[in-house]
Amino acid sequence: MKTRIVQKALPFAAIVLAVAGAFAANISRTNVSTYADVNGRIPSTCAETSVVCSDIFNPQMCTNGAQQLYKLNAAGTACPQALYKKIQ
Repeated sequence: MKTRIVQKALPFAAIVLAVAGAFAANISRTNVSTYADVNGRIPSTCAETSVVCSDIFNPQMCTNGAQQLYKLNAAGTACPQALYKKIQ
């Protein structure tokens, strides 16, 4: 009697475990795509520099000499977002 219950329940348990594992291992692509390496821009003119920065927060600000660098907004009109030093 017990073997019949186990034989019927085992495939069901395997399917439930597989579905739960798929949801647990799902990586959000939106978070990955929002963070990217960008060239820093000088805040007064939004002129692009060749310094590669990151918008992932860390304590070290991205600079070009003594000038802190910023990211251009989506409209391309201003540079409001501070950038951080890229950590390898």
